Amino acid sequence: MAAGGGAWAVAPTASADDAPRITQLAGVTEGATLSGTARIEARTSGTVDRVEFSLSGASTATWTERDAPYYFLGNNGTVVPGWNAAAAPDGAYTLAVRAIGPGGTAQQTVRFTVGQRVGAPGATPATGGDVSAANPSVSNGVATFTANKAIGKLSVPDSWTEIVIGAGVTLKGNFFIPANRTKALTITGRDKQTSQLTGDGPHVKDYARAGVTTEAKIKLTLRTYTSVNPRFYHMWAKNAHVVMSGMRYLDTRDLGSNNSDGFSGGDDSLIENTLIDTWDDSAKLYTGDLTIRDTTIVHNRNGAPIQMAWGDYGKGTAILDGLTVISNSSDGYNQGVFSWAGGTQADTRTIRIVGAGFVRKVNPGMVEAPLYAFKDGVKNKTIRVEGGDCAVVRSTSANTVQGVNTSGNKVVVTGCE
Repeated sequence: MAAGGGAWAVAPTASADDAPRITQLAGVTEGATLSGTARIEARTSGTVDRVEFSLSGASTATWTERDAPYYFLGNNGTVVPGWNAAAAPDGAYTLAVRAIGPGGTAQQTVRFTVGQRVGAPGATPATGGDVSAANPSVSNGVATFTANKAIGKLSVPDSWTEIVIGAGVTLKGNFFIPANRTKALTITGRDKQTSQLTGDGPHVKDYARAGVTTEAKIKLTLRTYTSVNPRFYHMWAKNAHVVMSGMRYLDTRDLGSNNSDGFSGGDDSLIENTLIDTWDDSAKLYTGDLTIRDTTIVHNRNGAPIQMAWGDYGKGTAILDGLTVISNSSDGYNQGVFSWAGGTQADTRTIRIVGAGFVRKVNPGMVEAPLYAFKDGVKNKTIRVEGGDCAVVRSTSANTVQGVNTSGNKVVVTGCE
């Protein structure tokens, strides 16, 4: 019987016709020299679950598409932002593309060069007059930053549909998305390491100063840039459907100077191909289901990689499909990997592990963090774990912490192997 009470069904073996195939990589050719925007599409046949893109060379990027058409860096309906070679460093690049399905994996690789044409005339500004570049320049709703800038608390105009942070560009401040916005918004970095958004002051408990912040109920896509030392959360969007891919959330300040949290999105949000290394809670399981895929979280001393709640509120299931958590403290931990930090009313959160989708590691010289923690005063809370490796996820006296004045808390593990 299935864990939910239904009978297990045996899936039929995939046939040769189901095998995924990449029939064409449109938008780029082998040996090409690119200098503008490339809209690269993997055209496929057979049964395809997802297509993974991995760009290497003078600039790097990763991207996963789960629905056709399969464009590198995605699409928003008929709008395809593409990859802007003009904002990328000159040099040689390789794009590896994998189509993955129940019948196997197909891969193609294309090599190309980025090089701006010597002596090519610059574009004439649409408005004429001063030829110095605007920063950001805005065209068809896409605002592109090509130089470092202090943006402060930038209220995103409703006319913007995408914000692009160029390679080697650092923006100092945060993006504030008004609560009355209804349009989807994408924030993209051209290079996930060198396209950066940083805080512009010390820590402050003000949601309006999170790196990206909104109360709008929109689709919010964040991809391939680095967020460093925000003044509050790296991202706070409790009502938004957030899709975050290829990101890095970093905190390089000392432990005592901040408590910047990582991710807080709305129901059915997704984190994939991302690194989170911050000093407080990495991901909040407050406002609905959250899928975490092919992601690494560094577990520092102060926070929890997955925080259930700090009180009697919230709901959700965390679906782990490739989460690695690395213990990174030599001096103990304030929270476990899965933590409940407050509340006394009966409540349950579910951790659903896909296959071997949850792995734990310990950095050299560090001690392993608790797996489960119920903080002081927490009562009547249940963490339900479905699936995973029994040796990893079982609750024991050694890996489960019950704080002072706690009662009625439990970890229930089902379906592990």
